[in-house]
Amino acid sequence: MTTVMTPITVHLVQPWEYALALGVARHDSERIAAMTSDPNEMPDDARYYMTDDFRSGFGVTSDGTLIGLFSTEKGRGESLTWDAVMHKGARKLDCFDGFLPGYYKRFGFVETERVPNWTPGEPDVVFMTL
Repeated sequence: MTTVMTPITVHLVQPWEYALALGVARHDSERIAAMTSDPNEMPDDARYYMTDDFRSGFGVTSDGTLIGLFSTEKGRGESLTWDAVMHKGARKLDCFDGFLPGYYKRFGFVETERVPNWTPGEPDVVFMTL
């Protein structure tokens, strides 16, 4: 059986629109809150992309860092990640150890650095590059 991935269309949004949507997603989902940074920590000079329903999105900084990828809709993450890499210039990222490093390896990212989390007992921060 072959799985067909439905492309997700994203559009450029203002940083405040992205921050608002990410804040709602973090409030509604412990999983998203654990895997993304606080919206107030997101840089204003990044490019932010959202789906039409504002339930999924990501940012890409000027140096090609993928930031804040999230979705409250199951099954969109793969399409969003491919779009960020293939069309929006994402070339590197950082994430917390656990599920995410293995997930991003599927898209060609490799671990380049690992640092202890600033919060004792929390997962390491893993830096990855294509």
